[in-house]
Amino acid sequence: MDDDTVETKRDRVRRLLLDPLKADGFRFAKGVKAEDARTRLDRMADDLAYLNDDGLIALRLSLRTKGEGSARCFWPMPATVLGLAESFQRRPLDELPQLLRWFASAAGSAALLGDRLVAEYWFWTMHKRPPVKPMDKKIVADKAADWRRRVELAEDRLQRGRTIPDDDAQWLEWYRGKVTYVEGLVGNRADISEDAA
Repeated sequence: MDDDTVETKRDRVRRLLLDPLKADGFRFAKGVKAEDARTRLDRMADDLAYLNDDGLIALRLSLRTKGEGSARCFWPMPATVLGLAESFQRRPLDELPQLLRWFASAAGSAALLGDRLVAEYWFWTMHKRPPVKPMDKKIVADKAADWRRRVELAEDRLQRGRTIPDDDAQWLEWYRGKVTYVEGLVGNRADISEDAA
């Protein structure tokens, strides 16, 4: 790569993980078309771009023994690779494409209108998935109502010139910061591409 060329996140994953594994003999089964193979490896690179260099190297060393098929040379299933990657370095919640798409979709707008933004974000933090089941929605609604009351009480005290305990002040600052952050996710209507560099 020349000095003028900027290495993308995908390129970095290829250099540190995918290309060395190919050199070790990893390949797809005979029936997989070249275009499908490239798409799968691109998706894998995008999913693993959150790993730092040490994490990618550790994952490469571990995957060398995880090939599938009788010759143990076929690429492992994505679930195997992603699960192993998480054991080396947890994926930050904010890098989950599903979370970004969720808040940039109509679901994010509905959460904003329903004053559930931070509660839905909290649910994602806990479960790494959206609150779609009836019980999930109830948990989010209850959490949002509790936090709304807590904000109202704290702001009422402050408006009357009273002080609030340090814990409440820190929590209120955290909550307001999360509202601003998640509102930014809702406002991000641009397509979230799997080919992001």
